[in-house]
This record gives sequence, C-alpha cells and structure tokens, in this order.
Amino acid sequence: MQHPINGYNHDLTMTGVPVTLTAIDDKGTYVNIGTATTSAYYGTFEMAWTPPAEGTYKIIASFAGDDSYGSSGAATAVSVGPATANTQPNVNTEVVDNTPILYAVIGIGVALLVAVAIVGIVLYRKK
Repeated sequence: MQHPINGYNHDLTMTGVPVTLTAIDDKGTYVNIGTATTSAYYGTFEMAWTPPAEGTYKIIASFAGDDSYGSSGAATAVSVGPATANTQPNVNTEVVDNTPILYAVIGIGVALLVAVAIVGIVLYRKK
C-alpha cells in the first residue's frame, strides 16, 4: 500500500525480532550460540561467537513467529580451523622525506610565474 516505513507522520519506531542461533558440530552436539535481534529495516542480524573446538558447524537461525509473521528458519555451515599464531603486524616506521619534491614543485611554479611575467612585458611593449 506504499506506506512510509516509519508511518505517515514519521513517528513509528520499528524494532527487529529475536532470532535464536544454534550450532551443531560434526559429532551432532548442539551448542546454543544465543539470541540476536534483527535489523527492523533489513532483517539482517549478527552475533560474535567463538566455537569450542575445530571442525565443521551447521549454524541454524530460527524465528519463533509473532502476530505479524509465522515461524521461519535458515541454516548455513562454517568450517573452523586451528587458531593462527599471534604475530605482530609489519609496521613500516620509515619516514619518507618529500622535501626534494616540494622544492621541485616550488621551482617549477616560480619558473612559470617568471615566464608569464616576461611574456606579459613583451606583449605590453609591442603596443
């Protein structure tokens, strides 16, 4: 019916719905990840989770339903490998000296000003 998403007077506050997240490991063990709330505008959701062990996990998202929508669910899978070694990032602390480039740009600018001035003087004297 083409109503504005936040009401005719833009006075409605939309809220998301709760989605229960469950993981099932490759041995069939269920792990409750938690409940996330969807974005009211996009229906997306997210939750940070650290799996208890390496392996493949099926992640199941389920919505119990409410007065507006029936229940629904979806699933995906993720493979968790070993943790990487905690290494420090390579930080380049070398300072680059741009002074010669700056001097070159200033020199070119001064040369152009002098050339324009000479051309102006020559054209002014011809009159």
